[in-house]
Amino acid sequence: MNKKIVVENTLTPFIDYLKSVGYDVYTLNRNVNLKNISTDEYKAIIVSGLDTLSEREAHFNNPPVPIIEAKGRTPQEVQSMIENKLK
Repeated sequence: MNKKIVVENTLTPFIDYLKSVGYDVYTLNRNVNLKNISTDEYKAIIVSGLDTLSEREAHFNNPPVPIIEAKGRTPQEVQSMIENKLK
């Protein structure tokens, strides 16, 4: 199974945890490179909050992968959400 995910670079506990359970984690620098994700090679994108998605990207179609908000969730809860979306 492809376990490549993108995590906002400010979410260090999530990055560390997801790497420890076998995910190949790529970082998203304040959502600046969100527009570069145009394929489904990643299984999910983890952001600190959906409100952090840049207004300048409002014209951009969402990437073709799930975007998960980490705000108010533990790394384990986010892992569970990713795995449920992979089924």
